[in-house]
Parts: sequence; structure tokens; C-alpha cells
Amino acid sequence: MNLIDPKIVLDKKEGVVEIKNYINKLKIVKELYTLGNNTASNICQLVGISLPTVNLLLADLLEEQIIIKEGRGQSQGGRKPDLYGLAPDSFYILGIDLNKFGAKAAIYNTKNEKVSKISNIKLSLNNELETLDAIYDFSMKIIHSSGIPEEKVIAVGISMPGLVDSVSGVNHTYLKSGKKSLREQLEDKFGRKVFIENDARAKTLAEFKFANKGTNKNVMGIFVDWGIGLGIIIDEKLYRGYSGFAGEFSHSPLFDAKEISCTCGKRGCLEAVASGGAVVRLAKEAILLDKDSILAKLADGKGENLEPSTVVEAAIAGDQRAISILSDVGLDLGRGIAILIQLLNPELIILGGAIAEAKQYITTPIQQALNIYSMAKLREKTSIELSQLGMEVGLKGAIAIVNEHIFEDTINSH
Repeated sequence: MNLIDPKIVLDKKEGVVEIKNYINKLKIVKELYTLGNNTASNICQLVGISLPTVNLLLADLLEEQIIIKEGRGQSQGGRKPDLYGLAPDSFYILGIDLNKFGAKAAIYNTKNEKVSKISNIKLSLNNELETLDAIYDFSMKIIHSSGIPEEKVIAVGISMPGLVDSVSGVNHTYLKSGKKSLREQLEDKFGRKVFIENDARAKTLAEFKFANKGTNKNVMGIFVDWGIGLGIIIDEKLYRGYSGFAGEFSHSPLFDAKEISCTCGKRGCLEAVASGGAVVRLAKEAILLDKDSILAKLADGKGENLEPSTVVEAAIAGDQRAISILSDVGLDLGRGIAILIQLLNPELIILGGAIAEAKQYITTPIQQALNIYSMAKLREKTSIELSQLGMEVGLKGAIAIVNEHIFEDTINSH
């Protein structure tokens, strides 16, 4: 019986004691994977089994080289207790970060550390079976080239845009081909457990787990790339809402901008005026007015391939039109964020994505808008910080989702 295989199905012919020990070992592995190294007494409280039993199971896991000793914990008045942690190579997770125009992927160990280079592929995210095949082929090449035994890569996490119901494993926007759910199709291809989540929610969870490390209990993540994504953490739990779609704030019609249509078909949405797409639209208008500007020179030759990052680069280089564009977008974005502060009263707002790379050129107008549109008592208690995980946040988000749910099915079914 392979302990770390999350898709294992326990045979009823197995002895009751053997099954019970297997499940308890799995619980220990999950706690160490989710929370990091710990002492036997703390593991005992987390898992809910006696200390003698925990010690016996830890001895087995040490012998099986699934866990290792990682020094000593804090003394409770006597000898310092041993700290147990997962062996970094006991299993691996493949993280995939999808966006509308491409994918990147990397392999991570049990310490959530990247152990392969980040690979990229260009693709158009759509509803074609060929796209699903391309994602699979791309991913398997990474596993095969890593030198890691294939059977040790036990699960796949995917962060992706769209209306994602992670519980049902369905994306209602992209990769909808076939009668089976997206997760079922991917699990059939990969032959291992697959977990999918909306990119903004996954990124917010990654920032919360791996950067913020639980310092704040109520957190919002706002990621501004071509669109605007929102993730919400309430009382340390990722909030998905009743149907799994919580966070679609960007398509709220907050502005009287009838001339600007949104990708969702409505007009006046926050995304239409305060996203990376809006930045590019405004930049193209600005370039026509001043073809000798820094912005125009940086954009030269890019045509329809102009990206928000180019506008950010121009602003940092001192281009006044680019700075003005980011200021206008920041004010509109801040107006939307003010509503979120009024509704959810978060401790921390994490700002990420390509537009966040502009730093003070975007955070300053956001703060100005908050000063205008939100109540002082609320905004004064809310901190705004830039993403700490940078360009790796999508991959870390994919890993965070696996971290949350791996082994769950087997443990909960017994």
C-alpha cells in the first residue's frame, strides 16, 4: 500500500487495525505538509490520537523515510522535544499556472520549494480538446525532464482564470469540452489527483499561506493583470461562496461609462476602466497623441501585442502620460476597493499582478481614492501591501490548493 498516493482506495479486506493506522499516518503527513514541522505532542492534539500511538506511527514513518527529524522544539519545562517534518523528497507536486495566452509550470517538493525550472508555453485558453492535450503534453515533458521519479509526483494543482467551481472540478468559462468535468478529464490524462481553482483565489491563498503565514486572519487579494481578480480569506479560510464563484467583483457595473464595454458584455464594469486591459487601451490613445514619448518608444513594434507591463515600465522611466494613465486607473480601482473595505472590513489587502509592479504609481492613487470613498474608521484599520510572491504567485497558488486538499478524500471516507 502506497501511503502517499492520494487516490488510493482502501480494500475492505485489509485488517481494521491496518486501515486505521494507515489513515492516522495519512493524517500526520497531511498536518506536516499543511502546517510544517511539529512535535509529537502537538501532532497528537492536531490528529486526535494518543501520544503513544503517535510515537509508534512516527517511528514507522521515519523508517519508511517519509518523515525526518528536524531538530528540537521549544522546551515545556524538561528535555526539548524532537521536531518532525516531511522529508523534502517524499513526494512532489506539479504546479500549473494558466492564463488566457499561455501556461507555466514547475515541480515543488513537500517544503513547497521549487525543484525544477519554471517552463513556459504559449497557448490560447479556449474550449478545444487540443488545448487540454497541449497542457498535458507540456506538463509531462517537465516531469520527464526533471529527473524526479514519475510516481513521486503525486498530484497536480492548477490555477486558472474563469468561473471555477473547484468543488465540482468545473471551469464554466474555459476548457469545457467533453462530457466529464475538467478535473475528471485531467485526472484521466495524468493518472493522479488534480485540483483546480480560480487564479485570484489561488493566488490569495498562496500569499496568505506562504507569505503572510497566518499573521492576518481576514485578507483580500486583488490581482490586476489583463483583468481584475479578487480572492477573499475570512477567518483564515478561503471564501468561495455558495456556488463557488465568490470574488467576481470586477464585473460589477460601478461606473457611468456607457461608451466602454466590458469583456462580460456589460458596460461600466470596474474591469473595463481599472484593469490591465484598460491601461493598454488608454496607452494606445496616448501614443497617438505623442509619438515621441518614452511610452511610444517602448511600445514601438508591439502593435496589438502591447502589454500592461510596457506602460508600467514607461511610468517607472518617468513618462508623464504613463504615470497619468496609472493614476486614473488607480483612482477608479481604489473606488472599487473602498466598497470592499466597507463590506468586508479586511485587515489586509494584498495587491498583485502586472499593474502592481508600478508600486507607488498605483498605490498612491488607490490610497487617495480610499481617503475619498471609504470611512476613516474602516480604512485606517486596513493595510495595503504589494504581493510578496511576485511572478511565482500563480504557481504557488496552484501548490497552495493542493496543500489544502490533498489526502482529503481518503481521510474523510474513513
